[in-house]
Amino acid sequence: MRYLMVVLLTSICLLSQTTDQPGSEYAAYTILLVPPQGVGYMVGVDKQQKLAFVPIPSIRKAIDEEGVLPVRYGDLLQLVRQMSEENQRLKAENDHLWKVAENRSAPATVVVQQQTPPQPDPNAARRQAQLMLLRSLLAPRSTVNVNVTDCSRTPALCVGH
Repeated sequence: MRYLMVVLLTSICLLSQTTDQPGSEYAAYTILLVPPQGVGYMVGVDKQQKLAFVPIPSIRKAIDEEGVLPVRYGDLLQLVRQMSEENQRLKAENDHLWKVAENRSAPATVVVQQQTPPQPDPNAARRQAQLMLLRSLLAPRSTVNVNVTDCSRTPALCVGH
């Protein structure tokens, strides 16, 4: 939970930054989660495009042998910017549609303009990994604690008691 809060706070800070502002010099830095005590973790994306938390002592092995790609500050910054731009575009579209819906006296004609198909993006796989990273970081996590007092009904839950 503490790590999620750190990532969220970092994301909020990233929203206000542009390439001219302080912090862009850290774009090539890898995101590490370092607790007050114990082993820290590197945030990465594995070959299956899933979020991976690699213990700091085994980062070299994970990158070289398992193909884990580290998530860099610049990746997170770019992802937050893209999401912010998309959010602004959707807000403008929503405002326009509300104005059309509220204007009942005029005929309801809505012009839909088709966009030209986008050019193939050479960074599409990386962008998809970034989106999956953000989604997995923002996904709610839950913990279930099971306390068994009668081991005669469920002996498998009582192993070690």
